Amino acid sequence: MISYLSGLIIDKDKKSLTVLTGGIGYRVYVTTDLLTEAKEDQKIQLYIHTSVREDDISLYGFQTKEELMFYEQLLNVSGIGPKMALDILTTPIAMTKNAILSEDIGLLTKIKGLGKKTAERLCLELKNKIEPVMIHQTSKDAFRPAAHEDAVLALESLGYERYQILKFVSELPADIKETEDIVKSFLKTSA
Repeated sequence: MISYLSGLIIDKDKKSLTVLTGGIGYRVYVTTDLLTEAKEDQKIQLYIHTSVREDDISLYGFQTKEELMFYEQLLNVSGIGPKMALDILTTPIAMTKNAILSEDIGLLTKIKGLGKKTAERLCLELKNKIEPVMIHQTSKDAFRPAAHEDAVLALESLGYERYQILKFVSELPADIKETEDIVKSFLKTSA
């Protein structure tokens, strides 16, 4: 079982990277964020989940052990397979975990391929198995799921994806607190 790869990216497509290590090229499925950042001829180190089925062996790669562990927790939920779990990781882990803990079905169903019943099952099965995560690691304030909801709703009404907005809000400096400032800052970085 492969659990870690370190090598050179020799190719990439819409869903995966080909990582050359020890003279062998491994096709590794990764998150869209990692695909966007990755460049050919760049060295990379990945924690690997090996999925073995009757007709297929696939590798799924993650930059951190935390991502790998959360991915494997997602796979234990009935109805969530390797590709859907990877799609769930497109949304920042802290937001997904906090949405599960607060049973925010609305946020979870914004994730590609995740329907209401699966989102409810995700909450039911993982709620007592995950820890709350601080979104602002440097902030002394506790995470408040509705703190910037007005800004999120305003940006959604402009056609932006909820997961993009929430990712941006999670990385905001502590001094940006007003709805108007959040919206302006988001629009400036998205332009």
